[in-house]
Formats: sequence, C-alpha cells, structure tokens
Amino acid sequence: MSASTTIIFAKQALINGVWTKSVKVDIHDSTIREVTIGADPRLIAQPFTTVAYLTPSYVDLQVNGGAGVLLDQAVTADDILTVAKAHQPFGTGALLPTLITNNTSTMLNMANAVSAVLHEPDVDVLGVHFEGPWLATAKKGIHLTKHIRPPSDQELQCITRKDIGKVMVTLAPEMVPIDIIQDLVQQGVVVSLGHTNAQSDSALAAIAAGASGFTHLYNAMSGFSGRAPGVIGAALSDLSTYAGMIVDLHHVHPTSLRAAMHAKGTDYSVLVTDAMAHVGSVKTRLPYFDLNIQREGDKLTTPDGSLAGSCLTMHQAVQNTVTHCAQPWATAVKMASLNPLKWLGLTHLGDIASGLQANLLGCSTDQSRLDNTICDTPNLHITEHWVKGKCIYER
Repeated sequence: MSASTTIIFAKQALINGVWTKSVKVDIHDSTIREVTIGADPRLIAQPFTTVAYLTPSYVDLQVNGGAGVLLDQAVTADDILTVAKAHQPFGTGALLPTLITNNTSTMLNMANAVSAVLHEPDVDVLGVHFEGPWLATAKKGIHLTKHIRPPSDQELQCITRKDIGKVMVTLAPEMVPIDIIQDLVQQGVVVSLGHTNAQSDSALAAIAAGASGFTHLYNAMSGFSGRAPGVIGAALSDLSTYAGMIVDLHHVHPTSLRAAMHAKGTDYSVLVTDAMAHVGSVKTRLPYFDLNIQREGDKLTTPDGSLAGSCLTMHQAVQNTVTHCAQPWATAVKMASLNPLKWLGLTHLGDIASGLQANLLGCSTDQSRLDNTICDTPNLHITEHWVKGKCIYER
C-alpha cells in the first residue's frame, strides 16, 4: 500500500500549549512529518485543508459505552470499535474502553476484545480500564455488590497481560494489599484509586506504593473535612498524582471542580466522561444488568434517581471547563489531551509536533478573540478530526 500525505493549514494551532498563527502541518501516513510556523497558504503547492483552529484531539480514559453499546459481559472487538467510532465526532481520538465491575470471565473476555483492536487503522484504542472489581461496597455507586471482591490470581494475570496495551485499574486501597499495588505498578499497570471508603493514610500509603491518580474525583470516595481528610483530602494534598474529573455539571459542582484544579494544578487535572451507551445514540433508556438507565436532558440516572455514569462527551467537557471552571481553552484542551497521556506514561501523541502521531482536531468558533487568558465560552465546533493521520470525521 502506498504512503499517504495530508497537509493542514491552520490559521491558529495549539502547539506546546500556546496558540501559534499560520501553521502548516505535513502528515505522512499516521505521523506528523513537519510543522511549519508562519506558513503562507498561497505558497503551498499540494492540496490542503484549511482550519480556523487546530488542536490535539482528546484522550478519554473512562469510556463505558457509546452508540447504544455498553461494554459488558458479551463485549466483542466489534463492540469496542463501535464505541470508539461513536465518540470520534465529539473529538475523542484515543481512549481506554472501560469495563465496569463484572465477573472474572467478563474481564478475560474484555482483555481478549481489546487485544484484537489495538492496531486498527481507524480508531486509537490505547488499552483498557478495569473499573473494579476490587472496590469498597460502601462506595460502590451503580457497581453490583455481587461482583465486588478482592483480587484473584487469575484476575491479576489478566490485567498484567502484555498484549492489551496500557492498563488502568481503579481499586479501593482498603481492598488490595500494598504489595499487590506495588507489583502491579512495577508491571506497568496504572493504578487509580476510586470507589473507596478508605482513610487518607491508606490512600497515601497506596500512593507511596505507586498509585498515580484518582478516578472521578469527589465521586464514590470518602469525603473531606478538617479532621478527617479522607481520600479526597489525600488527592488534593498530593501534588504528584492525577485526578480524573467528570465536568458534566451533575457529578461535581463547578466550585468544587475549580477548587480541585487549583489544588492539583492544571498539569494534573484530567477530563474524563465516564460515558455510557447513550453517547451517540438517540435512545433515552438503555439496559444495565437488570436495570434501565434513563437519559433526561444531559443526565443519566437509575430508576431510583442515582447518577449512572454520564452522557457527556469530551468536547462538551472541554467547553464546560472553559465556561464553568474559569480555565482558558488551551488549558482545557491540555486537560483533555496531553494530561491523560502523561498519566498513562505515553509520549507518542498529544501535541502538534514532528514525529508524533497525527490525532488532530480542526475547530471553528463564534468568538473572534483568542488568547491564553480566561475567556467566555468560545462556542466551539469541531469541523474535522484526524485519527492516525486519517480524516475520520468532517462536519
């Protein structure tokens, strides 16, 4: 197969966190070959695409479903591809498909499905996120009690497989011995603390053992007070760990999000969706085990009114971060693209630079003023999306 070449001219491009004018990006197959700053579009000889703004595309570390498909017991490779493609129009170029707490055979099945799609040309599956089953029942959320348990040898072997890409596991530190956390980290697993009722000392001990972040900060974890800092206190006090944040305006109040972003710093704040099957689907009611999850507006709940994941997209999360969390657009993009990759320890994409994989978003906005100061909502529209150098979405 012959090599393909794509040329993009951006009136402004977000390079290393800074808006830069008149940028030409040459893409060879899946890789950015050259970035030219101060380019004159009149001198570009080959056909090219012009965009108003060019940014890295988003990376979502917590995707439970999309297009009506929930990643559950019967998940297949095709299901994962369907979910990944459902999120592409909303700016998610790379992702970790996520398995909510389930039985051991389902974990093995999920690993096999992920292994089968790692090298697909039109999607960018980075690995897998196992959210559970080693959680605390006191903070289980919608996770089923019958599947919550301590780790088994078979499950540990599953998540340390070397053919499933980057693996993130959400666990409760009170459920998993410190030596197991240490061993998982030494084998390259990204350990995130969540669905936990631990005291702060237990969380900090897990961090000392190698845990590197927190799953959907504030939600499903022991709370914070002056004399009992809990897991939230541990998260906000430790400056070396990442914090996933669901900025859908339902899971966490914007004031609490702003406080967390100040405490963690925007280099360690990570936007996630925790998206369920409703994203990219017109259906408002979809099954989850023996329950139905109902969408009303932009909120998902179980029949008893409990939050049940989200129908948030990464693009909406970026816009909400600008509008409600007082962050500049450039910073919100960093929290949605570069930061999740740093958490995973991946460096092959996440910016617009020579030698990096070409996962890029073309955007337009109704706002003419653009700089790195706090601004009103830019009313962003995704116009193009390139994944692995290929335009997979065009508005």
